[in-house]
Amino acid sequence: MSETAALAIVEVLDRDGQVRHSQRVLAWPLRIGRALDNELSLGDVHVAPHHCVIDVDAEGLVLQALQTANGVPLGARELHAGERASLPDDGQAVELLAGRTRLRLRRPGDSLAPEVPLPASATRLRRSAPTLLAGAGLALALAFETWLHSDPEVFARSLGSAALAMVMGAAVWIALWSLLSKLFTRQTHAGWHLKVFLFSSLAWMAASALPGLIAFALSWPWVSDFGFVAGYAIAAAALYFHLLAVEPARPRLMRGVALAAFVLGTGLTLWNQQQRNERLGSDLYLSSFQPPALILARPVPAERFVDGLATLRPLLDKKAKEEPSAENGAGSDEE
Repeated sequence: MSETAALAIVEVLDRDGQVRHSQRVLAWPLRIGRALDNELSLGDVHVAPHHCVIDVDAEGLVLQALQTANGVPLGARELHAGERASLPDDGQAVELLAGRTRLRLRRPGDSLAPEVPLPASATRLRRSAPTLLAGAGLALALAFETWLHSDPEVFARSLGSAALAMVMGAAVWIALWSLLSKLFTRQTHAGWHLKVFLFSSLAWMAASALPGLIAFALSWPWVSDFGFVAGYAIAAAALYFHLLAVEPARPRLMRGVALAAFVLGTGLTLWNQQQRNERLGSDLYLSSFQPPALILARPVPAERFVDGLATLRPLLDKKAKEEPSAENGAGSDEE
């Protein structure tokens, strides 16, 4: 005797979208809740004993919320106790939320994603090529930066110290994010976190060097003044991609967290600089000097330069009239 064909399958999903449990539906209605007399019994404390029911009528499948205080989200709508709504029948699986448990309803006519082939050795190498290239680029950038800021006699020792600090920092950083991913998704995603670290570190080093170079070449000191904004943007992007491995089912929330971190960091830095220096920019003047051959801006006539200094006179007069601080006064008495 052949087994009765399933009318649908209800899958309980993990945070990362993997199926934790599947329930075959052999007859309607399908009652969902914490009580044992439901066809699908959940252990979520945010689910009512009789939370919701899926039934069929003349128009198709219908979802009805039962005695639940938390409601049943369905798309952009939330069903409260006693409310009903037809489930979409567009050939796609329907995702539901009961308490904090994600459910997916699949019917026989719903389309399936194509089979994902297992990666061969060559495919694995191609997939790891960006990570290897990013690692090599970061190593070269670190060596070049160390060469610029150290004497030839101590270059090898300085490079070794910098490389050791980078490797140890990367190991701790990736280990912490992998542990967090393991707690929430039962997978470490260490390769993903390594890739995010390498690319964000490369972008950070570029963002640290390019603003000063652009400001010098084009005589735009404001680029150097607000170059820290690019650094915060890179840090926020890295935070977003790290969080995707922790909460892959909530990309919109993770984008919101990263954007909030960017706005908060930028705002606090601007406020701090305004309080300390009475200006939003980080530098009072252009402090990054490059080879003269890189200058692209036209030279400024001496007369125009002198006229531009006149705008500094009110500020200098104000500073000259200010009372000396207590620290300066104490220093003068000692002298």
